[in-house]
Amino acid sequence: MIVAEQKSMDDLKRMMKGKKKVLAVGCGTCVSVCFAGGKKETGALASALKTAAALDGETLEVEEKTVQRQCVQEFVEPLAEDLKDYDAILSLGCGVGVQTLAEKFPETRVLPGLDTQFMGQPTEPGIWEERCVGCGNCVLEYTGGLCPITRCPKQLFNGPCGGSENGMCEVDTSLPCVWSMIWDNAENLELTDTLMEIRPPQDWSTSRSGGLRRTVVRDDLHQPSAVGKSPAPSSAPAQPTAANKPVDPGANWTKVCAAADIAEGTMKKFAVAGVSVMIANLGDCWRAFPPMCPHMAEPLEESGFLENGMLTCTKHIWQWNLRTGEMAGAAEKPMLTYDAKEEGGEIFVSADNELVYEHEEEEELSDDDFFSAG
Repeated sequence: MIVAEQKSMDDLKRMMKGKKKVLAVGCGTCVSVCFAGGKKETGALASALKTAAALDGETLEVEEKTVQRQCVQEFVEPLAEDLKDYDAILSLGCGVGVQTLAEKFPETRVLPGLDTQFMGQPTEPGIWEERCVGCGNCVLEYTGGLCPITRCPKQLFNGPCGGSENGMCEVDTSLPCVWSMIWDNAENLELTDTLMEIRPPQDWSTSRSGGLRRTVVRDDLHQPSAVGKSPAPSSAPAQPTAANKPVDPGANWTKVCAAADIAEGTMKKFAVAGVSVMIANLGDCWRAFPPMCPHMAEPLEESGFLENGMLTCTKHIWQWNLRTGEMAGAAEKPMLTYDAKEEGGEIFVSADNELVYEHEEEEELSDDDFFSAG
């Protein structure tokens, strides 16, 4: 994960100079785990900044919000509503989060509250160590999963240097020599012969030396609001699918809301006959479906993005054309739907039986999982 730490109070006070009202934005992923920019840290920093300003005889109002991920534009978009009231945004996200906010809100000053350090792992309670520099040309296949680029100060490719002694690094004797670790486990992994082969110099063209890097997984994996355009609805003839199946004339209908309650191009979650249902207004039709993504039970009211009839779960970019039921993006399961209709300006849904997906389980990690040593 990305590891960061908060900037010094002196640096933060300097950035706040002349500001009257600031929005501190936390991030609920990587920097939350390393106790740098989660909801708790954002609240504590906001209080500290207000207190520091008061001690200096100044007035500073700091409000705080925490989004699930600052590095995805869909998650920061709701911040736009009140930005005109603030002099600046103080981002407690990594450098990617800061830039996401700056690109999304170019008319608002975005300030970094953290120093981004590296990609690493927790090795002891409260201690993170670097494990990856993102060189773009991974050699872990040849080294038993241990990285000599990151963990060897000399970035050696063909074994330990002459200064390694008793399995400890010459440059920092408190650290184990990664090459000693690699060799100690080579026989178990049947890597001895591989390690005896001379490795050529690393190809650094895949690293930062080549400038800005971009990865395109597939052309149809995209985030509509991030690229400024939406996927065009399919021109193929619609076939009866989970999304446009004929309405059951014998269905039991429940009145949910007025049609005017759901603006065109938006969706809302309701309880229908004791079942949670998401209802989308596509303009020319209505769709009702379970409020959880078929992939890993991601709540669509938080991670769902609807545009031109295309629903995107921004967590893993699964997509569905709600008009035709066609899957797009990375989607591997269809979107199940309930019957829905509009009559007399009211929306009715038939949801007598709850539709349930067989989700892939994503293991919940506790603090013990993160901080288990050895």
